[in-house]
Amino acid sequence: MQQSSLALTIDATHQSLEHRLREATGRVTGQQRARDTYARTDAFLAAVSRHLAAVDDVLMPLVRRRLPDGHDKRHTYLAAARDLEQSLALVKARLYGATYASHLSWPRVWRDVQSRLERHNEMESALVTELLPRLDPGEHGELARRVYQSEVRGPTRPHPLTPHTGVAGTLARRMWSVADRFWDTAEGRVIPEPVRPREHHGDSLMAQYLLGAPHFDDKADVFEHRHRAR
Repeated sequence: MQQSSLALTIDATHQSLEHRLREATGRVTGQQRARDTYARTDAFLAAVSRHLAAVDDVLMPLVRRRLPDGHDKRHTYLAAARDLEQSLALVKARLYGATYASHLSWPRVWRDVQSRLERHNEMESALVTELLPRLDPGEHGELARRVYQSEVRGPTRPHPLTPHTGVAGTLARRMWSVADRFWDTAEGRVIPEPVRPREHHGDSLMAQYLLGAPHFDDKADVFEHRHRAR
């Protein structure tokens, strides 16, 4: 990707999602095992669900309008996004003991998620790279901010059967956002903050990630603790 604020934000978000996936699938021992497993998995599901909704809300209209064969490219991307959402829904069902998912092994469930997340991230990155030269200079930062703002208010659980585009998609995202946050509060579910947009590398945690040298402490939130400390 070119080093625009939009490209940096999307790339850093992908890194964050992959990190959360590794946390969710990592082995946890001791008395905190069950609670940590639920918390890490819920954080991963929330982060991916919000990002998928933000892409639908902010980037897909631009893909359709500005890219050659934009309608077909949007259709192809949305198919991959729905596949990922279906995998996320199975994770949630398996985690909370739904009967229809009880026969699935965790290794199989996580393999599907990892494969589909990688495919999604590759497709989204390719679309953003193709969009960049078709954006005005001022749009890069504005779109990065809109992606972040959409994630903050987006649904926190996977909803693979709901519409993704048009007015129906917008209304569905708003409806599920309200419902999800009600249940998040009722269940005491901790929802991590999305990756904030950045204008340049600097010495931020995003820059550390892109350079392959992140420095986390054990209790810090991904991509946020150095920002707060500064």
